[in-house]
Amino acid sequence: MPITNLEQAVLDRRIEQAVIISEHGYWGLTDLRVLVNADVLIRARDYRSVALRLTDPAKLALALLALDGFVERLLLLSADLADDLAASLSAQFGADAILTDLDGGLTPAVPNRLVWTGPTSAGPDQSPSPKTATEWTLTTSGTTGVPKLVTHTLASLSRTTKGAATAKYRWGQLYSMERFAGLQVFLQALLGGSLVLPGTEWPLPRRLSYLADHECTALSATPTLWRKILMTPASASLAPMQITLGGEIVDDAILGALAARFPASRIVHIYASTEAGVGFSVKDGREGFPVEYLADAPGGVQLKIVDGHLFIRNPAARTIAELDSASSDASFIDTGDAVAVIGERCYFLGRASGVINVGGNKLFPEEVEQVLLAHPAVKQARVWGIKSPITGQLVSAEIVPASQDYAIEELHKILHRYCTDRLEPWKMPAIIRVVDDLEVNAAGKVKRSPQ
Repeated sequence: MPITNLEQAVLDRRIEQAVIISEHGYWGLTDLRVLVNADVLIRARDYRSVALRLTDPAKLALALLALDGFVERLLLLSADLADDLAASLSAQFGADAILTDLDGGLTPAVPNRLVWTGPTSAGPDQSPSPKTATEWTLTTSGTTGVPKLVTHTLASLSRTTKGAATAKYRWGQLYSMERFAGLQVFLQALLGGSLVLPGTEWPLPRRLSYLADHECTALSATPTLWRKILMTPASASLAPMQITLGGEIVDDAILGALAARFPASRIVHIYASTEAGVGFSVKDGREGFPVEYLADAPGGVQLKIVDGHLFIRNPAARTIAELDSASSDASFIDTGDAVAVIGERCYFLGRASGVINVGGNKLFPEEVEQVLLAHPAVKQARVWGIKSPITGQLVSAEIVPASQDYAIEELHKILHRYCTDRLEPWKMPAIIRVVDDLEVNAAGKVKRSPQ
């Protein structure tokens, strides 16, 4: 049966173990029952369309529990959005109130502002009945343009959660919870397990130590973030039973590295997006996905490849534009991901919008990244196009070395020879810079070009 109210679904679990663990403490069901009735949350229930922009993930968790079923629409805004963009998205959404723990200068387009700057606090123990099926609206990452608003229901967002089957898992949250991937971790944890919430501003070593100290047994991250985790000494204390990857191309190199470091873990890579929802998962330890998914995809979605692009149909997800249009029936969504069918396997090539044009030849930067990442001297790699007056663009790369044993000049020579043997001349990086680290965006993905 689809889940229609989050608070009720969580309370119906009837377990007294810690459900949420954060710097605020350990919260079980008894704690959550009163914390969701804090005064600021009760006041927020008086509005129809509420935007949430909270830096504290524990407060966001409480807000989602308290408001689902009591307001008609929720908009989840990341705290790292620029104020003018947050205002524009709030206006497009039609928010009549915003709940925030940020101090001033925020979303003047919203008429009512509820500020939650103090600590979490309990209200009276009351359990009013939910009165509506709340729409949850998320923003896309906006990596290829202005973010779009995509509307889900709680039933669609929780479609693939396993409930009691995963009650043994204590999930660690490394994603921003306003993003689709973070929301999936949040819902899976609350509906079947428990959730460890490290501070969002903590450096990665501190977050990993916190997860290990609180016995995190399930962890989800992008391939880029997993590479960072494997390079961080604090990861040696982790002992996950469940590992999931998504958001970027999952290659054999990262799957093999995770299997070697965590041999007892179940490793799954998931294809999902804000617009399409959860598409499918792959559990066979190989990159790509089986070609039979095109005829019969797991999870009730439909897939097809048109002109080299993956299209997905998931009736549960709608963009605001589709909801406002005359024809709002769910249709196939162009994911923007290029896919090639080779034998019995479908392989992701890269984002169609990120193609590098070198003298009329088109190249996915992910192809060069995967070549670089296959060399044992490279732990992280980023490739992008730079302008050239002769060819239009040239290939540029940054790499993070696996160790400090190599001199930079020696590493350049090694990688040049390695790439020459594996890439056509026009695909060769014209520039390879050695850096200490690569920046990732709020979704945990490597930024395609440095700012």
